[in-house]
Amino acid sequence: MAKNLGLDKDGQQKHLSGFDYFADSLGQFALNSINQLTGQLTYFYTTKVGMAAGTVGTVLLVSKIFDAFTDLFMGKIVDKTNTKDGKARPWLLRMVIPVFLACVLLFTVPASMGAFRYIYALITSVFASAIVYTAIAVPYYTMMSYKTRSSEEKGQMGTWRAAVGYAIGVGCGIGLIPITVALGDDQAAWIKFGAILGVLSALCLFITYKFSREIYHDEGEMAERESKVSILQGIKMLLGNKYWILITLVGVAMNIMYGIILVAPMFYGSIILDNPAFYSTVNTVNIFPSVIGFLTVGLWIKKFGLTGTAKCASIIGVVGCIIRMSMPMNSVIFLAGGCLMMYATIPLISVLPAMTLNTSEQNMQNHGVRITGMTNASNSFVGKLGGGVGGSLIGWVLAAGGYDAFLGAGGGLGNLTDALKGSVFALNSYIPLAMFVVIFLFLFKYDYEEKLPEIIKDNQRIEAELLAKGE
Repeated sequence: MAKNLGLDKDGQQKHLSGFDYFADSLGQFALNSINQLTGQLTYFYTTKVGMAAGTVGTVLLVSKIFDAFTDLFMGKIVDKTNTKDGKARPWLLRMVIPVFLACVLLFTVPASMGAFRYIYALITSVFASAIVYTAIAVPYYTMMSYKTRSSEEKGQMGTWRAAVGYAIGVGCGIGLIPITVALGDDQAAWIKFGAILGVLSALCLFITYKFSREIYHDEGEMAERESKVSILQGIKMLLGNKYWILITLVGVAMNIMYGIILVAPMFYGSIILDNPAFYSTVNTVNIFPSVIGFLTVGLWIKKFGLTGTAKCASIIGVVGCIIRMSMPMNSVIFLAGGCLMMYATIPLISVLPAMTLNTSEQNMQNHGVRITGMTNASNSFVGKLGGGVGGSLIGWVLAAGGYDAFLGAGGGLGNLTDALKGSVFALNSYIPLAMFVVIFLFLFKYDYEEKLPEIIKDNQRIEAELLAKGE
């Protein structure tokens, strides 16, 4: 039964307790496990399986482009789902076993089978992202809308989810190399590592399913109206929603940036410093600004709102990139700039799901239906497309700098070229800087949040009138 915990600043009823936030946030573990493992595929394929960096980048991008467009189909499926467990919630239970398989199969590519390795890599990557990740992410993000109408609670849910996502990111960053080395430092070690994350992901997903409840979603006549919207009609509606387009573009840029800054320091350590263990140092140091970020983002949201918080964060990210660029060979400066960059990502990943979700009210304003599932499919879409582009950029930029020749010569500082240095600096500073700037520019045009309270009230009136007329 829904709890009534007072009203937020916009007059919307609040329902969620601390335990509700915690149980909900565990679902993010499965999503970020898949993201983290696919984010490390360039390193795994090139160093453990012997695949070419440039070709790996292309394979990863093809898989992401292919699977990115499955999100809208999954959104439509969620919009049409009606069970005793709700519309989105049942999909979490259905994906418990598949998420384990996805985490393991990524690393079972047959190393001795020549060109077939690339086909296998494409198939397993598509399975992990296009099928499993999509079938978790779309209903999981959509469920935020069914749990509460309060923007404040949506923001808090986003913060808790981001915290869990960050925890798995840090855990992988710190533990990946030491754990895989301890397990044998070979392909089998990576398979075991994937299995560990797979078991934990399945368990966390089940807990989220068990303790989640859907309070709000369209029922009766409104549900019938929404179910009649075809995928093509839904796409047309979304493309006519300028706020959805803006926040989707912000999400793509953010995920490109985030995917790169999580993985690129591995190559800074192994190439520039000839010290792969430096990657663990980076992730350890980044714990501190991230914890501060999670402790302060709630205050930011209350003071500046979702959009203002994201704007301030993007400016901080720009400053961090500039600091790194000032002395690119200095590892201390690298860490200092990285702290600001990491701090900046916390507010961004916390508020983006709620900002996307809120644009469904504009669909209701324009067309009389929210198509919540399809609207929130963009959260999964931008994550996969942005992550795919980011992962591909890593492979392409390294290949352009001569990374394959560097590995062929045995690596080490003696074989380091200026071109490869430039590639590593681009991945760690220049490209993230460009993405932070793009994010700010798009947010500068996003004025939806101040209009939202009145839009919600107007939509509730419209909905009541439609139901009264039996339309």
